[in-house]
Parts: sequence; structure tokens; C-alpha cells
Amino acid sequence: IVMVHPNYAGLKQFDIDQASFLARVGYVGVAIDILEESPEYRYEDRNPDRSVAPFPENINSSIDGDAGMHELSKRHFFGAFKTTNALLLNPKKLRALIYACLTKAREHPAAHKEFAGSIGYCLGGQTCLEQVRAGHDIQGIVTFHGLLQSYPFINLFTPEMRRMTPEEYQKDLNVPPNTYNSKCKVLIENGAIDDHVPLESVDQWMKEMDANNIDWRFENHARTPHGFALARGVWSHCYMEDADRRSTLSMLSFFAELWPQFPQYPVECNACGTKLGQAVEVLEADSWSDGLFSQL
Repeated sequence: IVMVHPNYAGLKQFDIDQASFLARVGYVGVAIDILEESPEYRYEDRNPDRSVAPFPENINSSIDGDAGMHELSKRHFFGAFKTTNALLLNPKKLRALIYACLTKAREHPAAHKEFAGSIGYCLGGQTCLEQVRAGHDIQGIVTFHGLLQSYPFINLFTPEMRRMTPEEYQKDLNVPPNTYNSKCKVLIENGAIDDHVPLESVDQWMKEMDANNIDWRFENHARTPHGFALARGVWSHCYMEDADRRSTLSMLSFFAELWPQFPQYPVECNACGTKLGQAVEVLEADSWSDGLFSQL
């Protein structure tokens, strides 16, 4: 199983397409949805058409709702952040929802009962890391422009809007204890100019992972912003072809190392339509050594 955790907007066609890509590679791709629909944020609000509802030139100036945003953009932006922030304010519920998705996925007849992992984008990176902190029985996670801590916003949509501090997070919220799955490997695919992942956040995260004996790898993509691995059809994308290709191939290599007993099948393009240009082939040990010695 490879669970696909969506970005802040929730489940949409891109996440389903990425789960389908993983299925073609040879895994059971499962796109999950942990956002509840409401009159303020409906399923059809999750991914407005950019040609109709443009992405604001300066998204930070839009937090007060008075930046000339199209009505569809407002419904999407404000509805999504209010919904996701409510989940981040309830970390116990957040973890329970993710665990329920994993448990349900394992009931599918095509799913392996032991081997599982996750990938995630933006908020989905946070929820992947929450699986590690919660000790979920998975072997690996990969995040794409994912945030490294799950601190919610306070003073939402005001000029004073900011993330909770670590101290506020522990003091003011019902945070379940971290049990950490130290056997779960972690791969972070990050954009070097992602303003949602400042250096102090990276430093804090690395120290946390090391303190809990997590095998991690952090890959930084040069001059690459937040949203680089989202398809052009996603409202909040900042698609970067090279970073998307490299991070996808890195993910495939990571999964091949995790589960060498399950062969990967070559797939020309991922869910973004990015041509990968190569495939990872896992050879049996005897075949590899025979080939090596025949060349010597």
C-alpha cells in the first residue's frame, strides 16, 4: 500500500491520478480524504479553474479577504484553510482519521497486510510525519514540499495570523503522546526557496528525527518553490519539471530499497505528466553478482 495524502485543499483528481500512477508502478495506491465537507467548503470548491479563478499574485496579502480575489478563489482559499486548520487544532482527531484510512486500506483484497508507506504534499507532508510520530506500522514515507511540523495557525485571516509556537502547541492543544516508529524511513523532497519551510523548521525537525532514531534523508531542490510537484491543473501549483522528475525518481528508488521483493514496472509519466525518462530495476542478488563478474 502507498497512501497518497493530499495538500491543504483535500482530495481532488490530481491525488487520484497519483494513486493511479503508483498502481501502474506496481503498488496499491490509495488516495485518502480526511477533510469533511461543509456549506463553506464543498468538494467542488477544492480545485477551481485558474483560468476562471486566478491565483493571487501575492497570496499573503489576501489573508484579510480584501485583495480583489475572485469569488471562487475566496471560497477555495478561505474554506480550505479554515477546514484544515480545524484539523490541525485537533491533533488527536487528525491522527485517528489517518490511522482509520490505513486500517481500511489494509482490508482491500489487493493490499498487503504488512507492507505499507505514504506520500504527501504540503499538508499531506505534515500528515505523513504524524504517522511516524504516532508509531503507525508503515515502512516509509515521502513528502513533497511538505511542512515539517503540524502547528496550526492562530488569528486566522487577520494581519496577526501566525503559526503556533512549539510551546503553545503542547500547552494549548490535546496533543497525543509521540511513540515514533523508528523503523520507518523518511524521505523529504523540499524546495530550497519554500517559504513555508524556513531553516529553523528544518533544524528543529532534524533534531527531532535524530533524537528518535529515525532514518531520514532530506533533498533540497535548487531555486524551487512550494508546490513544485503539483500538476498544472491544481489551483495552487508552482510546477517545476526538473524538480518533479528528480523527486519522483528519488521516491521510486526509495520504495525499491524498502520493498525489493516487489518489482517496479516502468511508467512513462507521473500524475503531473512529467516524463520520467528512466525506470528503477531491482535485480536479484545472484543476477547482479553474475552480471558483475561476467564484466570483470
